[in-house]
Amino acid sequence: MHDWTKVDAGTYHMMHGAWLYAIADVLNTGLLPPAYYAMTERRVAGLEADVLTLRAGGPPAAPAAGGPAEPAVAVLERADKSARPADRRVVVRQADGHDAVAVIKLVSPGNTKGREEYAAFVGKAADLLAAGVHVALIDPFRPPRHAPAGLHAAVWRKVTRVRKGRPPFSPAADRPLVAASYCASYSLVTAAVQPFAVGEPVPDLPLYLTADEHHVTLPLEATYMAAYPRIPQLRRDLLDR
Repeated sequence: MHDWTKVDAGTYHMMHGAWLYAIADVLNTGLLPPAYYAMTERRVAGLEADVLTLRAGGPPAAPAAGGPAEPAVAVLERADKSARPADRRVVVRQADGHDAVAVIKLVSPGNTKGREEYAAFVGKAADLLAAGVHVALIDPFRPPRHAPAGLHAAVWRKVTRVRKGRPPFSPAADRPLVAASYCASYSLVTAAVQPFAVGEPVPDLPLYLTADEHHVTLPLEATYMAAYPRIPQLRRDLLDR
């Protein structure tokens, strides 16, 4: 794993997409059982609230002539809504019915830069698990100051009833990066957590496909190294120092 804070956000964004495509390629070329397939998607249809924007049949019609009168107010403004771009992720679906069974999310700095963005990212992961969709998270950045225990601890607190007095998970100072995979069943959530550090190989991670913890192993280091050469050489020179 390289230190992605050495380069600009655009370089990491390019790597983000290339790595997800590499993961999807591996899943679709023999890693997944024949009953499943993987796609890179921006939203998980039917499970994330903002998917309604994808299902809408175009913009709403203009008010018909003779419709309701405008309200008598000092200022009345209308403008197109600002939409925050959705992060791309890999979604594993069943071939029969196309239901989502697992989602792989690769963390970007924008997901964790502020408390609001961090809470939204954690909330979406928790919503997927609540819907019975297994989730794998790969976080190649140090925990932000506003969440020093890291992403897994935040997700775990959100989705479980952690016993009082039990110390929360916290990444070690020398291995602050985390890959975590969650298996969602009716009453339990299982988490497989792999801490790692800049300079180390990205650890392999189970990707759960069923509630009884049937899984395949994601070759994260192999897919990372397959994606890395897509980055321009000038940027790789900075990262390799």
